[in-house]
Amino acid sequence: MQHLLLLICLFPLILNAQTMQEQIDFVLKTPPRSSEKYSKPAKKDLIFLETAFNNAIFSDKTVLNAVKDKVIQKIELVYTTYRKSEKFDQHGLNRKRLESLFLAAPNCLSQSGIEWVLVAQTGCKSAEEGTNFFHGFVITYRDLPDEVSVKVESNFLREVASGKIKSYAYDNYLKRETEKLERDSLEDVEPVIVLPKFPHSEQARINYFSKYLNFPPESSKPAKVDVQFIISKEGKITKIVFPNSPGPSPYKDEVSEFIKNMPDWTPGTLNGKPTECMVQFSVDFMERGSVVPSPLEVFATEVPPKMKPKLPAYDYSAIKPSPSSNQVSKALTKMDWSKATLVCDVTGSMAPFNAQVIEFISNQLKNKLQAPKQFVFFNDGDNRKDKTKKIGQTGGIYTYTSANLDSISEQMIFAMSKGSGGDLQENNVEALIQALKSYPRTEKLILIADNFASPRDMSLSGNIGIPVHVVVCGGTVLNEDYLDLAYRTKGALSFNGIDYLDFHTFEDGSTMHIGKTTYILKKGHFVQKRD
Repeated sequence: MQHLLLLICLFPLILNAQTMQEQIDFVLKTPPRSSEKYSKPAKKDLIFLETAFNNAIFSDKTVLNAVKDKVIQKIELVYTTYRKSEKFDQHGLNRKRLESLFLAAPNCLSQSGIEWVLVAQTGCKSAEEGTNFFHGFVITYRDLPDEVSVKVESNFLREVASGKIKSYAYDNYLKRETEKLERDSLEDVEPVIVLPKFPHSEQARINYFSKYLNFPPESSKPAKVDVQFIISKEGKITKIVFPNSPGPSPYKDEVSEFIKNMPDWTPGTLNGKPTECMVQFSVDFMERGSVVPSPLEVFATEVPPKMKPKLPAYDYSAIKPSPSSNQVSKALTKMDWSKATLVCDVTGSMAPFNAQVIEFISNQLKNKLQAPKQFVFFNDGDNRKDKTKKIGQTGGIYTYTSANLDSISEQMIFAMSKGSGGDLQENNVEALIQALKSYPRTEKLILIADNFASPRDMSLSGNIGIPVHVVVCGGTVLNEDYLDLAYRTKGALSFNGIDYLDFHTFEDGSTMHIGKTTYILKKGHFVQKRD
């Protein structure tokens, strides 16, 4: 009995270890891409997990914490092909590196839809050179949503609905508008003023004043003169004024001539741009012929109030679409909407794909073509705590009927604002079942799904009973859960601009090629072929 209990306790660990080794075998069989030397891209959405030239230990283990809270899209294993000895096992070293990654960041193993790439650097010719090459993992990620991103994405969907911005401008819009919100949250900043300078140095100015500022030849009485002058944006001296000395005076003439003969100054700047500045000082003509200038007071003549840094204007219309920028709307255009209901995942960063949904509806209505009128928007629980989510009872599902674009987009935004999903799994099937309850005459369900978020409730898929056409969004490697969902419901699937139909007729052992990946049907479930 004790042996049985021990086996039951160890079974999950054994199963996970087996899964890890199977995944490692699969990754290592990926044909590598050759590169003379890998160069780190200057992108914000990358995490670099570096190891030494000849080991599997991460140089900075603190970086692993950042990996755990990300949606992983792609992982590149970068290594060099140089071997000091023919006996050196590069394959074995890469295996150890993958084991280290999966043990430290289990989400890299458990998450579906990750694209794996091996990068073989061929430019290394010695062990000494190897220290100058990058070794380890480059992880492309997507942040989990937060308050700022939800606000930006909501505004983006409104702009798309109004026709002001195209859906393919999402990346540029998200980056720029996030910067705007972050800027607006800052305190007003002081203007940056750099005062003008006398040529060479302050000591050179003092020496110049001592040498060339003299008593007027025809005068001997004590006197004091206050003077002001402007240093232009070019460093020229202009507008000499004596504010407290009306009328002519040999002292004023002497000071005026002295200032006019001064060399050009280095002009002052305001927030990095040249600006006019005023210089003022006084000169004491003292008894016995001594001349004593006061310290200079220098200030910008125009100083703006405190202000937030401004971003330059941006023309979103200049952005050009990519070949993959309309894959969702293209898939939706081919469908018969007479007895169909559209079910949309509005969690995470689904905004660029839901924007394509909005553009599709807008185009259909504008051209008086068939468009969906029955909608279900779901967010995986309205920000419910992950540990309280129950299969079939997660919630965060909103049904809506309308043929008005503005009201449809606002309802989509409302559902998105109510929850961000929390963990990566979603309540897709629960939303599909709710669609059938709300719209019992529906004969076909269209699901807009996040490739990087698996359904938590696939066990309920037998309760659907009508075809589901799954439009899978994001990534290059298909999450097989959505293949299963379409298969079990005798539906179809669209992924990266290609439709896959009638595969519900497949028999056990049948294979299916999607992109560069082959899937095999085993006991009613599609899995990636690993041999």
